[in-house]
Amino acid sequence: MSGISPNAVVCIPDPRLRSLFSLLLTDAGAMVAACPDLDEVQRVLATRPCALCVLVQGLIPDLGEFIQASRTASPGTKFLLIANREDVDAVMPLFGFGLSDALLQPINPKRAVASLHKLLGKDTAAEPPAPGASAPPIPTEAGYRPLHLAARSAVMRAMVNELWTARNDPLGVILRGEAGSEFEMVAREFQAMGGDPHGYLVVLSHQELDVETLATRLSLDRLNEGVPRTYFVPEIEKLPRSQEKPLLEFLRRSRRMRDREKPLRIVFASTECNDEGRSVDCEFLEELQFIMPAVVKIPALRERREDLELIVRRALMDLTAIFPAYRARSIHPSAMQWLGSRTWRGNHQELVGVIRKAVMDCANRELTTVHFGKLTEAETDPDELAAARVLDAVTRAGMG
Repeated sequence: MSGISPNAVVCIPDPRLRSLFSLLLTDAGAMVAACPDLDEVQRVLATRPCALCVLVQGLIPDLGEFIQASRTASPGTKFLLIANREDVDAVMPLFGFGLSDALLQPINPKRAVASLHKLLGKDTAAEPPAPGASAPPIPTEAGYRPLHLAARSAVMRAMVNELWTARNDPLGVILRGEAGSEFEMVAREFQAMGGDPHGYLVVLSHQELDVETLATRLSLDRLNEGVPRTYFVPEIEKLPRSQEKPLLEFLRRSRRMRDREKPLRIVFASTECNDEGRSVDCEFLEELQFIMPAVVKIPALRERREDLELIVRRALMDLTAIFPAYRARSIHPSAMQWLGSRTWRGNHQELVGVIRKAVMDCANRELTTVHFGKLTEAETDPDELAAARVLDAVTRAGMG
């Protein structure tokens, strides 16, 4: 489990409660699968290693026997039960059948997060330091494992290392990449590297990026104890000209006055190329880089084919966790091969959009090329073929 994100399966009929635990598990770094019934839970546990299974009291009368049989078939799986307070007497005997923990409704969010982290084996990293003791050190660059990014390819691992180095900048980082790149996911990874792996990004629109609002937010954040929040500003190249000069002055002043022990954490995202592949020039960005020299480039999806399968499987996990009515849980090798043959000029955003459309049209447990429908016709698209030829020529020239 140390090399990849742990798997978790939930079987919760109530949609609001199911969504809550799916989000909590996702934020804890788990890949979540939602099952409509216990038969599906057994199939999932029999086909993949799962660190945690979340159930609700009252699914079946003999829930204890189900937990005992499932623990026998999947010894590494821990079981968490959600029950009502009046069902405490019925819950206590289940610990003898292998139940790991129980949460009583109404759910206490802090108690739920602590329980999930403990059962997923992350309780030691989440424990606060003792009074007077120093905070636990952040993992070293060599030992850091990305929580939100697929980084099997060499170029993506190199990007993660650059992001790890940039975490020490007193202002933040500038992300550059093509249209459709996973800017927000990289920003969440940057937030995790700063010591806040389970928090939420504060996304600022251009209207919220005036100096007065930004100064108020950051001043209040500085007064609060704990890890500073991370602010994410997408498409900085589209910032109105009237806001450019005040923002630059504010950042210059902040860089001079900021407390090194509690740096600002602002992530600016800039698109290098538009949807047509043309470069986007931005004079303001050049000035911004003099103030914030930490710039990290996100590799295009076509440059990291090794990450494709993990991205697809994570997208399937997320979609089925949020929308349990979707039945697709896996993808056929031929469909994966077809996905790998495309150039993906829209990068991560285009890929996830294609997966979402295919999942919506799929009534089976496995995605095949048939479920991509008209998308397969793109193979004969002249622009797609031309782009593929150019990329192939560049690759051959590099190898030669």
